[in-house]
Amino acid sequence: MDRRTFLKSAGVKGITAMTASVVGTEILAAGDISGDMLSEALERKVKANRLPEDLNMLVDDISLLSKPRNLTVACYTFPNYHVSALHNKIYGPNWTEYNLVRSARPWFSGHAQPRGPLLGELDESKPETWEKYNELCKQSGIDVLIWDWYWYNNEPCLHEALENGFLRASNKNDVKFACMWTNHPWYVLYPTAMTNGHNVYPPSFRPADSSLKECWQSLSYIISRYCHLENYWRIDDKPVICIWDPNRLEKMIGMSQTKQLFAELVGFAKKLGHKGLHFHSSGFYSPNSKEVGYNTAGSYNPFTWVADNYQPKNVEFPDYGIAAADVAFKLWPKHHHDFDIPYLPSLSPGWDSTPRYIPPLVRPDKPNRDTWPGCVILEGENPASFKALVQAAFAYLNKHKDVPPILTIACFNEWTEGHYLLPDNRFGYGMLDALAEALGKGDNHLLHGK
Repeated sequence: MDRRTFLKSAGVKGITAMTASVVGTEILAAGDISGDMLSEALERKVKANRLPEDLNMLVDDISLLSKPRNLTVACYTFPNYHVSALHNKIYGPNWTEYNLVRSARPWFSGHAQPRGPLLGELDESKPETWEKYNELCKQSGIDVLIWDWYWYNNEPCLHEALENGFLRASNKNDVKFACMWTNHPWYVLYPTAMTNGHNVYPPSFRPADSSLKECWQSLSYIISRYCHLENYWRIDDKPVICIWDPNRLEKMIGMSQTKQLFAELVGFAKKLGHKGLHFHSSGFYSPNSKEVGYNTAGSYNPFTWVADNYQPKNVEFPDYGIAAADVAFKLWPKHHHDFDIPYLPSLSPGWDSTPRYIPPLVRPDKPNRDTWPGCVILEGENPASFKALVQAAFAYLNKHKDVPPILTIACFNEWTEGHYLLPDNRFGYGMLDALAEALGKGDNHLLHGK
């Protein structure tokens, strides 16, 4: 699996997820499902809800679809489309992930690959790139860019886009930013085909959560280097620190040390003149979140989880509109109910990470998504469905006044996972315009090229 989905939450698989998706219920216990029930459910072929067609019906009260007051739109950003010291070590000089973008090929008839950037392969370590991107953010209603932030071999990695590009842009204060401490091993993005026929991603670097000492060094670096800047994102006047995987952090250094780490980081921030810190759980939720000190939680990109848990396995390419309805009207309410801290609605314009994969050699006659394609490829993404998903997030926030009026989008620029808002050779500016329209900027399309 790719660098994000190898960490995804484990869910009920196979027959359980299939039946849950078909009958339109939450996931059932495996013991509750019989073969007859499954056959009956499949035969009935209950119509699945879909966005945008069923949005008004699912919301019930359409007044909830209006933009919440004081809304913040925060978008994750993956800094790997520039030359970096990290990849100079791994691949040689001048490699970037644009190499994977341009070499992508369709896996099946109608597969929308390769997908290329409409604005060209812009170097994200250059200020002029971010001057253009920041302009697009401001026009489209993106308030915050949350940067994936890495620390390997006891130093920052892939930081060149943030340090040399975004922070040196003349219009940097038009968009706020925050850092997501991304605590997973760095995997070589070219998979290796072994002699036994299996494909692997050999790990190349351990993350900062390998020890309490490195956790402290890396997180205190973020606080001291960035949090005082004028455009660093704050909630209740507290700098926001996002954590990719709280469960892994607790496993690596222990629960008591995680609590100690958070308390010491808050104390450190206060010594630097801040009122404290706002900790956001970006990728996964820990049942210990409230005790540790997290303030809010999210899902990063929830579509892979929804596809695995709600979509039948015999559907090789889950439909984006159906999956989006499941995200908004099954996943978000479930997390709001189950989590001890406020859950921020997390959404995405798509998912297709095949540029990072070796295609499976055999496509079985009987469809099984786990066998082929062996990953989630959403089909049928489109600006109208994405706009409806944004509006569904408005409804969630308007309904749950206990949740801060914030929505997160993955991702601004992650081409090789097929979830990005930047203009491409498929929809042009369509996804950015869809976001802008949902936010009340109906004439955004008139600004392109100016």
